[in-house]
Amino acid sequence: MTEFRSEGNPTRSIVHIAPRYPPGLGGVEKVVQYLARNQYELGMRVMVVTSDQGRNELRQEDEPFPVSRLKSATIAHTPVIPNLLPQLLRLDRGSIIHLHLSRAYTPEMVWMYARLRSHPYLAHWHGPGGPSGRVGFLFRAYMPLMLRLVLRGAATVVVFTHEQRSFVSAKFGVDPARIAVIPNGVDNTFLYADQRLPHSKPRLLFVGRLVVQKNLPLFLRALDGVSEKFETTLVGEGELEAELKEVVDDLRLQNVRFHGLAQGADLKELYRRADVFVLPSSWEGMPLVLLEALGMGLPIVATDIPGNRDLVAHGQNGVLVPPGDPSALRQALLSVTGDLDMYRRMSETSRRLARKYSWETVSAEFERLYAQPSMR
Repeated sequence: MTEFRSEGNPTRSIVHIAPRYPPGLGGVEKVVQYLARNQYELGMRVMVVTSDQGRNELRQEDEPFPVSRLKSATIAHTPVIPNLLPQLLRLDRGSIIHLHLSRAYTPEMVWMYARLRSHPYLAHWHGPGGPSGRVGFLFRAYMPLMLRLVLRGAATVVVFTHEQRSFVSAKFGVDPARIAVIPNGVDNTFLYADQRLPHSKPRLLFVGRLVVQKNLPLFLRALDGVSEKFETTLVGEGELEAELKEVVDDLRLQNVRFHGLAQGADLKELYRRADVFVLPSSWEGMPLVLLEALGMGLPIVATDIPGNRDLVAHGQNGVLVPPGDPSALRQALLSVTGDLDMYRRMSETSRRLARKYSWETVSAEFERLYAQPSMR
């Protein structure tokens, strides 16, 4: 691990601790990257401690700050990093620990480190999560046990929305006074100024992991009987890819393409070419893909769940549908693409809403939290 010490420097070092980091793809990974990069550009001293998971998925970009990728193994879709605790114990006592909560193991190691060293940490809540895979039932035991300890042990807990603030306080017994609300930001390169009109065969876009959380069978069932009216692109990879392709074959859906992973300019081009963004998830935190879709001026069709409804104003920049109703999702797709006036209005509203979110504002809010006496 790269030593990162702040002796002799009045600026405290910020250490982001996350289970995965790009080029491993996912919303949490990108949030950590955007935040760390923006903080570095603002003159903060930044380091990322993470696993070596996902580093071969796509080309790895060099960062201008240290990224320590520790050897790990995957157990139940969770990066287990045997050397994490010893490496944390080597950190300068003046470091600011910024823990990103998205998977098990990493939070427990930070909690243990904090107990051993009496070192405060900030816990960044990325959403409620949910069971996944054959041992997903273990998640239901993890939530009320270890996650409660991690959240209650944090000097400050950060959530994306006021609804999440209420949930974390009630579910885990965290004092609301220690919970700050800071939304995600949208990268400036995703702000698209050109006016949009749907293609003669509207293009539907999904971006995300092909996992249980994203509830993609709902989207595919919604296309049953109308798939020929659209061109549908699913961007991402995941454990359910083969199963989802079977659903496409069983329903005999037309014009459905599995694109695979995409990032950078390739991902932005996919957004640019799309007409409607679709997110059928069962649960979310504050989806970065929705912020990107807003910035690109896309009307959105999404499930009516926390996280989604914080970014989609029903009837204004998109349509919210029940998580288990494919017919409602089908009708939403047809109505948004079938009314040009409504489409133009929703597109412009998405673009306008995106301007409310910026990583510069997010970074300034975190800088304020880092300076609180409880973080010293």
